[in-house]
Amino acid sequence: MKLLLITALATIALTVDLPADRWNPPQSLDELPEVAELPKLFEFAASHQAVTADNWLQRRRELEEIVQFYEYGRMPPRPDVVTAEQLQRRELTKSGVTEELMTLIIDSKRQLRMRIAVYSPGRSGRLPVFIREEAALGHLEEVPRLMERGYMYVEYARDDLDPDRPGVVGAAQIAYPAYDWATLSVWAWAGMRVVDYLESRDDVDRQRIGIVGHSRGGKAALLAGALDTRFSLVAPNGSGCGGAGSFRVQGDGGETLGEITDPERFAYWFHPRLRWFVGQENRLPFDQHFLKALVAPRALICTEANNDLWANPKGTRFTSRAAGKAFRLLGEEAKNGLHFRDGDHNLSAADWNAILEFADWHWFGRQPSDPKRFQP
Repeated sequence: MKLLLITALATIALTVDLPADRWNPPQSLDELPEVAELPKLFEFAASHQAVTADNWLQRRRELEEIVQFYEYGRMPPRPDVVTAEQLQRRELTKSGVTEELMTLIIDSKRQLRMRIAVYSPGRSGRLPVFIREEAALGHLEEVPRLMERGYMYVEYARDDLDPDRPGVVGAAQIAYPAYDWATLSVWAWAGMRVVDYLESRDDVDRQRIGIVGHSRGGKAALLAGALDTRFSLVAPNGSGCGGAGSFRVQGDGGETLGEITDPERFAYWFHPRLRWFVGQENRLPFDQHFLKALVAPRALICTEANNDLWANPKGTRFTSRAAGKAFRLLGEEAKNGLHFRDGDHNLSAADWNAILEFADWHWFGRQPSDPKRFQP
């Protein structure tokens, strides 16, 4: 079973080599102090040295290690090569919008295969692009909005590398057994492999690549954007617990750490160590403001619905405000965005409009009429 395999791999990860002057992970809850407030963003875990703009990159590496060790598991590095087999190309509209269906071949030795769909607006030059993970391809309702603004759009089939089911070991985890990565890590890594492919195209603006995801996909999108700096804009929508929300700060009806890591529900999304903290959330040496801070100084916009209580909009605002300190430290406070709308748990037209307005602002300098509405 997937959960049993990941638990076994966790034992291997306990002995992972880290430089002597870097953070060494505590091996039990007893070694972790209770922290009622959010853990400090600007203090090194081992030395308690203050973090400044000069040593931020060192702290950033430490944040990466912490969230992967306790929450998501460690993922493999970039593979040696990613190529594409084109299966079908067709024109969707008379204006020149095209759809390319293809399969990515990931790694020359392991030959992992993942389906993608690329939508292009029929404009010349290098274009900005948004990537979104999907359980299945073909969500054409989102294509016109992006094409009208001159954006490329890429969907990738996350389940090709790791199905969204408990008790199943995904193809990616079989191919890289030395890594203790859980499902969200696989999906995030898959999004990074899409960027590998896009870098080979001459119609892609490499400085303007964004990633968006909804719900569980929003969790994966935030993780991918936090760890891969090639994403210059990161947009998780309704991502909640284990995404943009908070483990410590809960609104009424928000999903808890215990609920999301229940073995009968979604434990396989996360590293087994995360369950150590069920009922002991104050011993977590991190919260999701760490993940958001990893995006700084690139653009981050978390889109939320006021009535989506399960996704914990209160906790999302709390972590966005806490992560804002990193954006201010790096001189990019306006790139830490948060947008609320009325409604429930979906990725709506209002969410997309907010994401694209935020992208137009931070990618092209087209300041919105009311930039304050994006403040956390």
